[in-house]
Amino acid sequence: MHSDDPARDALAESAAQGLSVLPQLRLLSLAEALATPAPARALELNAELDTLCTALQESVRRRPGWLYLQPAAQPAPVALPRQLLQAAVLCWIGAVLAAPSPTGILQLDVTAHAAILVLRGGAGRDLPSDTRALLLRLAAVCGGAVVQSGGSGPFTAALRLPLSVQTPLREAQFPAELLCDRYSVLQIFLQDHCAGPNE
Repeated sequence: MHSDDPARDALAESAAQGLSVLPQLRLLSLAEALATPAPARALELNAELDTLCTALQESVRRRPGWLYLQPAAQPAPVALPRQLLQAAVLCWIGAVLAAPSPTGILQLDVTAHAAILVLRGGAGRDLPSDTRALLLRLAAVCGGAVVQSGGSGPFTAALRLPLSVQTPLREAQFPAELLCDRYSVLQIFLQDHCAGPNE
């Protein structure tokens, strides 16, 4: 767990004493994700989503094929904070995993001016309470838009995210970075579903 502010320092001290800090770390991570402005470097969404989905498929104990990623046929650079993208996707994954037969589909397409990210799976009633706010912020931070299904039926969200072709790219993470950290976003948002780094 990186500690670069007083709140994280306090959690690191508690963790060093053997205390459970994941619930508090989740709240802190959500607050940070929602407050982070657009970054100076863009994320290439194909690479970012591939890293996240690969780590999920290796860590979550579910039948093969429970999560599908359909990448775009061309690069999708978007000025998004990584922490916000990961938090939004993982909160949605929580609803997917709550379904009796979990199946989540992430589809990415690119038009002339925008990346279109579609999330399908889970039920609206099972969405963690922060998911809709995270998706709204994800679209708003880069000047995009989002449409989300309502009610308790199958959940779908479609985000239109303007491309940032002139913005320098941030290097994507490797799946191992998420799998080997006991305080990674996988553990913070999906603690009850993900194997630990030593399992």
